[in-house]
Amino acid sequence: MSLTINHNLMSSNIVRSLSSEYKNVGNSVRKLSSGLRVGTAADDAAGLAIRELMRADISSLHQGIRNANDAISAVQVADGALQVIDEKLIRMKELAMQASTGSYNSAQRIIINSEYQAMASEIQRIAVSTDFNGIHLLDGSLSGEYDGRRNTSEGALHIHFGTGNDSAEDYYSMQIKPANLVGLGLAEPQIETSVPALNSVMPKNILVELSSGIRTVASIPANSENLVIDLDSLSADDDFQIFTRNGVHLAGTSLVDNVWIANGVDASNVNSMVINTANGFLPGAVYDSSHLLDGRPIADGGLGTAAPYGGPYSASYNGMNFSYSGDGDMNNDGMVLGAESQSETFRVDKNTEELLIFSVGSGVFRARANWSKLGGDTGGDYIPYKIDTQSEAQNMLGRIDNAIEIKDNIRAGLGALQNRLENTVTNLSIQAENLQSSESGISDIDVAIETTELTRQQILTQSSTAMLAQANSLPKIALQLLNT
Repeated sequence: MSLTINHNLMSSNIVRSLSSEYKNVGNSVRKLSSGLRVGTAADDAAGLAIRELMRADISSLHQGIRNANDAISAVQVADGALQVIDEKLIRMKELAMQASTGSYNSAQRIIINSEYQAMASEIQRIAVSTDFNGIHLLDGSLSGEYDGRRNTSEGALHIHFGTGNDSAEDYYSMQIKPANLVGLGLAEPQIETSVPALNSVMPKNILVELSSGIRTVASIPANSENLVIDLDSLSADDDFQIFTRNGVHLAGTSLVDNVWIANGVDASNVNSMVINTANGFLPGAVYDSSHLLDGRPIADGGLGTAAPYGGPYSASYNGMNFSYSGDGDMNNDGMVLGAESQSETFRVDKNTEELLIFSVGSGVFRARANWSKLGGDTGGDYIPYKIDTQSEAQNMLGRIDNAIEIKDNIRAGLGALQNRLENTVTNLSIQAENLQSSESGISDIDVAIETTELTRQQILTQSSTAMLAQANSLPKIALQLLNT
């Protein structure tokens, strides 16, 4: 190597080596301080890509564990509520057994039925109010198919715990059948109809004219008190009937009466022409005349079970005491309403269920209603069964057994799902742990190896620094030659 002044090549070579070694020392210090072997893409481009995918999966698995644990909590909330419902059903079975025996009178059965209805109302309340994070669990909201296309999903509860969405391996669907009274078979569903309410058709104590026909004129809501309805036919062939929504004929004229026959209704077609949902009757309702107060006057010839003209005729059904004066004004159009001998009058002290006012005929009649209290709705979306008669109580024994079986099936499904979710949490935890181990192998630094490398680089840096000092002294030799 030539002895020069302009270029100290030896020094330049040492500076380059020193820069490289100093850089390596910096990298080692950075890795040791962060604990990461791959801190930047320059450290290991392929390793960085694999690590980030693994990190995303690990984070998703941890969230999946939280999702599964939340679902377990929801299952426990539902199961706890069903446990309380179980207690109510057992008491209801006991009450139904008590009311089924013949050693109790009607007044005592009404008292028994009061407690029974309280238990039923509590079951309905629990089913409607039990929720987890605002999601109702037992009212049937989770009984349908899953649909997550809206802001709030509908149907089954979708529990997502996997890292993808390609198969059922990534999620469970939690369906819970309704545990309300209708779902347990302890009540009839309240069917919405177009039948108008009594007060919208006949405002209190106001005389109105109505067209007849084979139709339901209005519905009388349950829990109405001291109701009186006066009607005066303006046609010779009109009549007035009272039905329950399940088809029990309480007041009016039997099917052998001229008014029914004239309008083409008899025992063979009454269910299709009269007892249908369009007229406000419940699905499956059938005509039942066993409680009919037949109000046909003597003019009809005394057919059927009609009492002699002059009424009123009184009876009781399902806790209701009612009377009907009979069709006393068949041909007299101008009589003043209110006189029982001149018009049809129906009275009920308090109706325990919704009633339907039905007309059959082809003319017009006048009507006026009065009441001390007009009931509200009939309990929301259901009509509960009762045990205030021995026959109804006996029928409820089988229904309550059915309800207990339905409830047990729901609880069994929830228990199986809880066990499955707990196993899922265990599996997800193991999966996340192993994936974390793999990610650590790619991402984390081996401190022992990197410390050794740091020491090596520090020694090289110190050696290069010493040699740079020697190389920088070489141009002084040329200066000495110039000075001689």
